[in-house]
Amino acid sequence: MLAFMAVADASTAMRLVLDNVPAHCAPAAPAAPVAPVAPVAPVAQAAPPAAAQRLAGSHAVQGQRDMAWAWLGTPTERYPHAALGSRTHAGSIHVLTTAPGGSQQEVAYRLPLHRVFEDLNPRLIDLDQDGRDEIIVIEADVLRGASVVVLGLSDSSQGKSLRELARSPPAGSAFRWLNPVGVADFDGDGKLDIAAVITPHIGGVLTLYHFRPPQLVPYARAMDTSNHLMGSPEQQLSVIIQRPGQRPTVLVPDMSLKALHALRWEGSGAAGRFKELADVMTLPARVQRITLVPGMPDAACVLLADDTWRRVTLTH
Repeated sequence: MLAFMAVADASTAMRLVLDNVPAHCAPAAPAAPVAPVAPVAPVAQAAPPAAAQRLAGSHAVQGQRDMAWAWLGTPTERYPHAALGSRTHAGSIHVLTTAPGGSQQEVAYRLPLHRVFEDLNPRLIDLDQDGRDEIIVIEADVLRGASVVVLGLSDSSQGKSLRELARSPPAGSAFRWLNPVGVADFDGDGKLDIAAVITPHIGGVLTLYHFRPPQLVPYARAMDTSNHLMGSPEQQLSVIIQRPGQRPTVLVPDMSLKALHALRWEGSGAAGRFKELADVMTLPARVQRITLVPGMPDAACVLLADDTWRRVTLTH
């Protein structure tokens, strides 16, 4: 049974603190894929030449394991939804694989005509902790809307190929979208889970998924959350922070994008609840971007619509 609401705990002594002049907040870096619980390091190498043909506005992402690079390709207007500011989406995803001997191979995964990748950032993470990369990406179906999809490499006598490993239930209908938050072990079972906000523009629901191939199985939901502004290409409006010895906390705006929730899953698997760790914090302007603060596991930097950066800290 899914838990739906975040529960405020009157006994908590935690709070969110907003610094007006944060010393550790810097201008926004180029958009990066969602990390498990730590910021993604800036790309140190140039993207491969083949990635120059990627979807306009999307990002080639550098991997650390068997995927050297991943990018979105085959621009198409067959799904005219402009959640990310353009009616053009990707019809394929491409990976430059890497082998122990240093050899590389480009592998493509192409969607049928009724589906697209409605995303700008492929996310590379070893989701099943087997030493190999998986890709987390948003896929949209013309009838059922968006799903979170996990892809991975497989080997055969013909070489490497990309295949679908798991997917979430769809958002429900055409032009219903979702935006990932990140990956972490939210319920303390030693396995990584995926967090996403379903329909962030029309009643956003923060949802946690277990990775149970061939499915991503939802086990928790919290209402009044959003991590995207309709029509904006910016997807980084929520982060995961993790204080030492504690479970991960999701910092995510409310539906107005003018206040912040600090939500942590407590309990075992689906037998738990989202706990609101602090009073919902009202902000002086709408959230434009949220990033992690290097070296500060309990803090995040927030870019507001007035073009100011603020540091938000979860503290006792």
